[in-house]
Amino acid sequence: MSHPITKVTCVGAGLIGSGWAAHFMRAGLDVTVQGKSSGREAFLREALEKAMPALEELGLASGASPSRVKFTTDLQEALRDCQFVQESATEDVDAKTSLIAQIDALTPPEVVIASSSSGFLAADLRRKARFGNRIIIGHPFNPPYLVPLVELAGGDVAGKSVAVAADFYRMTGCEVVELTREIHGYIGNRIQLAVFREILYLLSQGVADLEAIDKAIAAGPAIRWAVMGPSSVFYLGARDPSLYQDFVELLARELDSGYTAPPSFEPDKALIKAYADEVCQSIGCRGRINMIALRNEGLAKIRVLLEDLRRSDGSAR
Repeated sequence: MSHPITKVTCVGAGLIGSGWAAHFMRAGLDVTVQGKSSGREAFLREALEKAMPALEELGLASGASPSRVKFTTDLQEALRDCQFVQESATEDVDAKTSLIAQIDALTPPEVVIASSSSGFLAADLRRKARFGNRIIIGHPFNPPYLVPLVELAGGDVAGKSVAVAADFYRMTGCEVVELTREIHGYIGNRIQLAVFREILYLLSQGVADLEAIDKAIAAGPAIRWAVMGPSSVFYLGARDPSLYQDFVELLARELDSGYTAPPSFEPDKALIKAYADEVCQSIGCRGRINMIALRNEGLAKIRVLLEDLRRSDGSAR
């Protein structure tokens, strides 16, 4: 980028907005967070405090400090002199569209506006904006300061803005994936929902309780997925590269073998309630604070280890 971005505004001070603030703060940037009410500042400060051990494990940029994170309820004040906007407000398409139109009216046309939407299209979110070509999707995973993935989508009209955002996110330590065309839900969430559907099916069939299902994922496929994606894992599943086509055909046949939920499976309200109840009564009984601490420490250590591995084999970013 010809002019490095040093001042970022996060619009929205919930879980995602606060997580983005922690991420950008770790990168040594000046961050302004805008929330709807003054009470959101306490949530933001508490979130930053809880994130600090993990941020320190990952490594803080020179000058990084929570003191460089400012809070305001005034949108115009929050956007003053900002160089990049990360919108993380309520997940309502009409509300987002109206908010983004406000942001668009209050910022110079060269400032990229990235929405943390978990499924909407940039084409819909920019429909009320004057400078729509700078409005894109910058979809993170929770929490953004620990999970490095950000998915970028903007359609044909936003190529330049996507390129600027990609450079910026990489500069802050993100792993960037650019969608070549827009689709609802993007990539990661669609795959997560496919897994969730299978979890509900296994639960409905009485195969195992949710703790066992979680362990089967975390201690099995998820360990491999942390190092390389499923297609890379599958490639290594064939004992010889010349046999990989046969291996893929075997996988395709297994789609119809009963190894996945049948197309006719539709979870009903009773199943959804049973799922939520079991999560709260079993997994949730460990305590949310303890679970967050375990997640943060574990993800930070995994990221540090993976970055060391990539540096050692010369494939670091």
